[in-house]
Amino acid sequence: MEYGSMLRNSFDYTVNGLWGSWGKWLLLFISMIIFPLWLGYQWVIYKGESQLPPLDDWVEMFINGIKLFIVGLVYSIIPLIVLMVFGGAGVLMGGALESPGAGALVGLLIGLIVAFIFSLIALMALIRFARTDSFGEAFNISAIVAHIGKIGWLSYILALIILWIVSVLATIVYTIVVAIAVFILALIPVIGWLLALILAIVVAILIGPVVAVFVTRYYTLIYDSAAAPA
Repeated sequence: MEYGSMLRNSFDYTVNGLWGSWGKWLLLFISMIIFPLWLGYQWVIYKGESQLPPLDDWVEMFINGIKLFIVGLVYSIIPLIVLMVFGGAGVLMGGALESPGAGALVGLLIGLIVAFIFSLIALMALIRFARTDSFGEAFNISAIVAHIGKIGWLSYILALIILWIVSVLATIVYTIVVAIAVFILALIPVIGWLLALILAIVVAILIGPVVAVFVTRYYTLIYDSAAAPA
């Protein structure tokens, strides 16, 4: 898996699709507030087109977003149940051994591991669902696990770790820059705080769609890496 290439592809995909298209940029921000619309647009990105798709057919986007939300909700409920079951079993086991705290901790750790693995399956399931438009395929665990096997579990997890590191570094830089800008604007008498508030809103409008599209594209490339030559 070419991690650097995936990051560059996701960056180019995002910039080429949004830069200069300020109307699309604003509509994407609005769709993120009306979250089923954004999920519906994620559905379109998950299809794997080489360029950022246009924003059209809002009704279909909304419907697909609701469907994607339902699948994601089911996949989020299952790990919660797993955590409750293992956590409860750990407490009972610990109680029998007169160490409920240790038992609960062991149960929680086992539950977190299972939940983490399930979250990896869930992410690929959402993309599979968008590709097939089939609830059956969205919960075809054996096929999803086989697909992840083609990607490589270690490669998959490493790709997510790299994305997390990039996200943390970008967040640190973003926070520092915005904090400095807000501090400088706040020094302006009377209207300084108003300008700082406007800046924060504008930055949110600009950054939100960029990050969301970048991450969604990156996930799509991970999914498609299963078909890439070794």
